[in-house]
Amino acid sequence: MSQHSEQIPWQAIAFRRRVVFFSAIALLTGLATFWLGSNLPSELGFLWKILVVVPFTVLFLWLALGFMTAVAGVWVLNFGGQNRIASAPNTPLPQLQTRETTAILLPIYNEDIAYVYAGLQSIYQSLEKTGQLHHFEFYILSDSDNASNWLREEAAWSALCRTVGSADRIHYRRRKHRTKKKSGNVMDFCRRWGKRHPYMVVLDADSLMTGDALVRLVDAMDRNERVGLIQTPLYTIGLDTLYARGQQFVNRIYGPIFFAGLHWWWLGESQYWGHNVIIRTQAFMGHCHLPKLPEGGALGGEILSHDFVEAALLSRAGWETWLAYDMEGSFERPPPTLMDSLKRDRRWCQGNLQHWLIIWAHGIPHLHRFLLLGGIMSYVSSLIWLGWLVVLSAIAVFYPHLTLIPLTLGNTALFVMTLFLLFFYKTFGVTQAIQRKTVQHFGGVLGLTGSILMETILSMLTAPVRMMFYSKFVVEILRGKRAVWGTQQRTGGGLAWEDALREYGWISWTGLAWGALLWLVNPMAFWWMSPVIAGLVFSVPLGMLTSVQTDVKTNLFRTPDEVAPDYILQAFEKNYAEMLANPCMSTRDLFIRVLVDPLAFKQHMTYIPQRSNVPEGTRQQREELVKRLLEQGPGSISNSERLVILEDADMLCQLHTQVWQLPETQFHEQWMSKL
Repeated sequence: MSQHSEQIPWQAIAFRRRVVFFSAIALLTGLATFWLGSNLPSELGFLWKILVVVPFTVLFLWLALGFMTAVAGVWVLNFGGQNRIASAPNTPLPQLQTRETTAILLPIYNEDIAYVYAGLQSIYQSLEKTGQLHHFEFYILSDSDNASNWLREEAAWSALCRTVGSADRIHYRRRKHRTKKKSGNVMDFCRRWGKRHPYMVVLDADSLMTGDALVRLVDAMDRNERVGLIQTPLYTIGLDTLYARGQQFVNRIYGPIFFAGLHWWWLGESQYWGHNVIIRTQAFMGHCHLPKLPEGGALGGEILSHDFVEAALLSRAGWETWLAYDMEGSFERPPPTLMDSLKRDRRWCQGNLQHWLIIWAHGIPHLHRFLLLGGIMSYVSSLIWLGWLVVLSAIAVFYPHLTLIPLTLGNTALFVMTLFLLFFYKTFGVTQAIQRKTVQHFGGVLGLTGSILMETILSMLTAPVRMMFYSKFVVEILRGKRAVWGTQQRTGGGLAWEDALREYGWISWTGLAWGALLWLVNPMAFWWMSPVIAGLVFSVPLGMLTSVQTDVKTNLFRTPDEVAPDYILQAFEKNYAEMLANPCMSTRDLFIRVLVDPLAFKQHMTYIPQRSNVPEGTRQQREELVKRLLEQGPGSISNSERLVILEDADMLCQLHTQVWQLPETQFHEQWMSKL
């Protein structure tokens, strides 16, 4: 497809909408900037005024963008519905006619095996209920570099195939060379099996998607040959910490509005969020080979936040990318605590900052340039906010006699408008719940009201904490400190005092010093800054409080997915409990089992290729490894050495034979006793 294809109707609609959308944002931002600039004290120097007005303008622009997205979402949910890419949720389920199968990809890396496989089984069962399972195949794509995890994945795959009665529809593959992380894992699948499947659905380790949603996605791709990608809305479920349940509530009450609003001005140039998405395989293979950014700079190396970039590359090639804004049945699990969320954001921050080098690439559509910039600003704006607050505090200290924000008509209007943009969108969610008669699913009137108030307080207190961490992340990354891109924490809760002090203590001390300075020099400035100071000072107890596990049966932060869970959510709970009880999930040493148990040995041998032409030096090193293992037992070798053995068919055959030839006493003491 060519980027210069003839214009299609949605493009003209999108142009008109974006003119209105960004004009409204510019009007709101310009008005707010004018009110602030014209009401600053005349005694304040020009440079100080610039340092106050410019950061404010940047921050207000992104605030206005979020508000206008919510306004557009309300319009779509109540009066829109046009330009929908997938069939509406309340329409009959389409019957797929294609003879080719859609691949459902599950890339994993040292994950909780029971959780991952229980989710995959639930998706399988949900598709089975639609009667259209035969249109899909599953691929578990492992990048695990922990020997025990690898062997548990194999054992759990066999158990899963036996449970569902389908070894030919669920495939398992582990990569030996783990380049480019998840994006490389998906591209490796494309090279091996991409020609077999016109579409692929990419999941994450914590993803759940209903059969209904999957069928509608394939149907939408079949009906729209220009479409290269359809992203589904993501709804968070499944955890019981105060932080996670608050995120789940926010996601459910406001999410549909923002998803609809994004669809309104994105249309066929949607972003890609990395998972719970369907992609046209050949389009992805043809245009989404990610380059390696130049080494040497702070942002060089492999592209980490690959999803935004892949959507931009598809769009550059002329493919449409859409958001199925009102699709139900697409779930993920939120981080269990604020600290887990921040650790994940540290990795995302590094990946998003790399997009500064990609924005300028030739042919990237202008909207995708803006969306890439938005990803950058989601972290850099915190540093701008922090800098702005420091400037205001400096003025309060150096000019204590000045009233920085005098009580004028303009400043009053600015204050009211800012509060309106910050908080009024919350009424949209309540209004939608009333109109759709789902108030009881949010805990009733009292539960919904209490949840909104509690979430507002928590978000106000955690916002300064995020500001400090995000600012730290940006500075560290620009100084060349790289993030460790490992397994995401998906379960847990609870935070001890010593851990909270270690993680948040520096923020509390900063808040105390900041607040004390303002209180001593300019008490009025202290009260203006008190919401931020409070969030900083109380960050330690806040981190502990939000990590506490709560009773999911209370009306606080109640969601429809708890009150009336979909079949797939019920199936997952059952499957997860059964998977945890499965012997393959035991903590016994599966490496020893592979070398001793003939059945386990035979099964593992089916996953690894026979290799020839091994260099003589490498062969000698491996022979020494075998000798040490046989003489000193399995505890004498490291995880990396176990991986070497598990990836070498010749070594495994040699060891399997020689272990059984050991003297009986040594065999039982070093091997059988540890099974």
